[in-house]
Amino acid sequence: MSRIDKKTPTPKEIELRAYEIYLQRGAEDGNELNDWLAAEKELTELLQMDTSEPAVPDVMPLRKRAAGS
Repeated sequence: MSRIDKKTPTPKEIELRAYEIYLQRGAEDGNELNDWLAAEKELTELLQMDTSEPAVPDVMPLRKRAAGS
């Protein structure tokens, strides 16, 4: 059974989204588990709505802002 059949995000997708959440809330340490769980829930819901799109949104604009570009 493929990942799409199961409609679950990969650990890498969750990791990337959790990092985005971490940055969005000011890069404060101590909420890693909450960030992971929120990312997992959000991505799972996205996959269940539409499996034709990647689970992780484009993060380049966020990365550029974080790098100060």
